Amino acid sequence: MLKYNKQKLLLILAATGSLSLSGCSWFSANDGSEDIDDSYLKSRQATQLQIPADVSEIKQEDNYQIPEGAVIVNRDPKGKLLGLEPPQLLLTSGDGVREDTEAKHPTVWLRGQSGRLVEYFDGFVAAHNIQVENKDSKSLNTSWLSDDDEGLGEGLGSYNIDNQRHKFQLAMIADSGNEFGIQATHTASEQEIEGQWVEVQTSDRVAKQFLNQFIGYYDGVRDGEARARILAEGVIDTRLGTNSQGHIAMVSERDMQSIWQQTPAVLNFLNLPIVDRDQSQNTFYFKVEEASGFFASIFSDNKEAKVKLEPGNYRLQLEALSQGGTSISFTDEDGIRLSPTLVGQIYPNFKAAYRSREAQQ
Repeated sequence: MLKYNKQKLLLILAATGSLSLSGCSWFSANDGSEDIDDSYLKSRQATQLQIPADVSEIKQEDNYQIPEGAVIVNRDPKGKLLGLEPPQLLLTSGDGVREDTEAKHPTVWLRGQSGRLVEYFDGFVAAHNIQVENKDSKSLNTSWLSDDDEGLGEGLGSYNIDNQRHKFQLAMIADSGNEFGIQATHTASEQEIEGQWVEVQTSDRVAKQFLNQFIGYYDGVRDGEARARILAEGVIDTRLGTNSQGHIAMVSERDMQSIWQQTPAVLNFLNLPIVDRDQSQNTFYFKVEEASGFFASIFSDNKEAKVKLEPGNYRLQLEALSQGGTSISFTDEDGIRLSPTLVGQIYPNFKAAYRSREAQQ
């Protein structure tokens, strides 16, 4: 019994080893390329289906008949000519970028003015340290680029072959006014073989990878500009000037409605409680609290004002200026204008508050 089990174990091990070796061979060739089975070329027509003589209910439909004399004229193997790599996609998920699927070479449409294309080209070249053969207002032609180049080589993707170099062109092919088309072309490719550069076939796949690098740069620029716009819209810059009557006031280039909406947060930021407001008169009424002692400040919601004003009630009045912008004037509760010296003293605090991100609603 022991001898029988030993022989059985040897047979199992031999069969397992045979399957492992055949499995490895089936999944990949020795040179790392795909080993696609060609045995389908040796297939033969099977025996024709025979219908029993006593069966009369099965009807042969003409749709399933192979025409007489049909011959497969092309028996060359096709399997190894098919690539198993996934398609290279253009990264058009960013705002203002869309793909042109009907173009001959990889092409995207970018939202914006084509007059900025030179600016985009210059920034892209500088960001990736790209060597350029020539560039104008509508096109950019690179020198040789390889995977050894810092900043861009990895962007050529996993399809790039070692010791291979490429040239590309980015060109504006159309302009509709509010968007323009940019096309990428893989203009040249060479591979170093035994110390010699040998020309190899160009590829739209590699061109897409290069175009994706440019799209990424363009999208980054647009994101930065959008963030700057958002910050700028929330910030109100002011300077000392005069109102329409020639009296000292804070002056801003922003419209009155923007300043009206921001002023409550500014007064709150400066610890100046709003008593009332009258939008028909474009006026806020606020007060400066009496300074409280240490223990009173702990048990009270009143906070010391961040401006040098005597305790009491005041008015902040907005006025649209004829030349554009808005003036911000200060008076006491009786409507008497604050002196230029006093306005000059409180101006730095109000200026900082209008610019402060903490004071923005």
